[in-house]
Amino acid sequence: PPPPRGPPPRLFDIKRAIVKAKKLDKSSGSGLEFDLAIENATTNEAYDDEDMILPRGTRIVVRRVASERGMGILSRLARMEVMGGGSGNGNGAAATAAARNPVQDGFYTFRNRDDDHDDEF
Repeated sequence: PPPPRGPPPRLFDIKRAIVKAKKLDKSSGSGLEFDLAIENATTNEAYDDEDMILPRGTRIVVRRVASERGMGILSRLARMEVMGGGSGNGNGAAATAAARNPVQDGFYTFRNRDDDHDDEF
């Protein structure tokens, strides 16, 4: 297959893609705040800096975890939309990089442990 187009996305972009692809923004009608904890599937290194660039081909494990009120991924995405872009993580860094949409580029694969199939992004 041809190599993916564009620069590699930030960790926040990956979280946003997962939320949209899995429709987590539609299914959380309970109002409970959550975030996505992401770690390297090979090294078990936890990725906490949402502005970090995630190298292509990195295998990751994603877990949905509880978050404080107003600090979850959906709250950060909503703030980002109101502010017209930005990093969405509250520090305003890398605002131009947030305009990328990794869902459309199709260069990430996520293994779903429950039903043993991959999710392509």
